[in-house]
Amino acid sequence: MTNRLLLLGNGVNRLSQEYSWSDLLDDLIKETGKQEVIRYKEEKPFTLLYEEIYLRALKYTKKKELRLKQKIEDLVLSKFAPSDIHAKLLNLNVEHIITTNYDYNLEQSVAQNHGKAAHFLPERKYNLFRRRTVNGTSIWHLHGEAEVPSSITLGHEHYVNYLQKMGNYLKDKITSRRKGEAEYIRSPQQRAVYKREAIPEYTQASIYSWVDLFIMNDVYILGLSFDYTEIDLWWLLIYKERLKHEKKFDPGKTIYYCFYPHTMDKREKAKLSLLESLGIEVKREDVGLNYEHAADAYAEFIKNFSNVEG
Repeated sequence: MTNRLLLLGNGVNRLSQEYSWSDLLDDLIKETGKQEVIRYKEEKPFTLLYEEIYLRALKYTKKKELRLKQKIEDLVLSKFAPSDIHAKLLNLNVEHIITTNYDYNLEQSVAQNHGKAAHFLPERKYNLFRRRTVNGTSIWHLHGEAEVPSSITLGHEHYVNYLQKMGNYLKDKITSRRKGEAEYIRSPQQRAVYKREAIPEYTQASIYSWVDLFIMNDVYILGLSFDYTEIDLWWLLIYKERLKHEKKFDPGKTIYYCFYPHTMDKREKAKLSLLESLGIEVKREDVGLNYEHAADAYAEFIKNFSNVEG
């Protein structure tokens, strides 16, 4: 039996603050000490732009990558704040929320702290297994979180290595060592797909990773631009659809809510066409040219989501 879960992007944050992803990159560029040497920012994929920022910072200021990511931590925690939309989303009847955001706006919308942290396997650089729990809802920061700056996923190198770890987990195994003994961790969907065995009933305690949830459940996606550089998410969408057609496996469905302005350029239309080819149900809604109208669209989604049983 599938359940419903949310995947939230930075669009949720933009409803309540003016600080944008582009602003964050501008502040990072200042860390190079020679910001004038970084040109054509808008024309570069952000994963490669980050690598340029880091390598120039290393060259001109000798700053290590952790220092750069600690700067991101400072910016995220100081610039972003929770809104009533965060609280309403967290109060929907879902056990799990996945987010690409590094901040704790969801957690802090209903609690003073960031919630209780837990992970099936200890991680430093990735967030494949780490989650936080607030009011009975598990929140998975798939691209890292502010208080673990080494886990913040930005550069091409980090994305590629993260994707490799995801593939190992879903298709083979991950080896962990505890007290000197090797422990092999496999995704529970492997046995269901390749050995035709029933997947064990999911409980809060038995969930290993957010990718298991993404494959097995109905995913509702909000506030995410689906930039092509987010290769981990694109790969997972492809993997989920291939399971359906190549392995005759029945994964959960994926619904993408696209809140767009009055006009869409060919690039955006092409992206939606690709998503639909991957089995994604695209819900388009014109929200005008500002985030005030987008807030109305989020409110309508929350009302409709609450009125439909999972």
